[in-house]
Amino acid sequence: MTTHRRYQYAATAGAVLLAAACTSALIHRAYVAAALFGFGVLVLTEAALREHRRLRRRRLEDNWARRRALGENPPALTPCCLLNAHAVDDIHDRHCTSDHTLSRFLDRIEQQHREET
Repeated sequence: MTTHRRYQYAATAGAVLLAAACTSALIHRAYVAAALFGFGVLVLTEAALREHRRLRRRRLEDNWARRRALGENPPALTPCCLLNAHAVDDIHDRHCTSDHTLSRFLDRIEQQHREET
């Protein structure tokens, strides 16, 4: 079992237990405790969904790397890596599936320099 899968299961179990605690608190009219338990449910549900997305992305990256190792030329994944939103056309991540070569980087720098002058 992968780490992402364990975290996903733990967060899901915690969310279910907190949902039960929230329901019990509502039955006993402890509204402040129910609100806190409800907030915990939201946090743990988001954590479980995030781990599920990471696991799905890791599987896509592994499949892409396997196809690349077999000699195929698969297209880059969309987005090309998890850091794509924060890195502007630079080398993003060690698992990036896009083509980031030195010549492409230098062409971009030269283009930016031409636009400035």
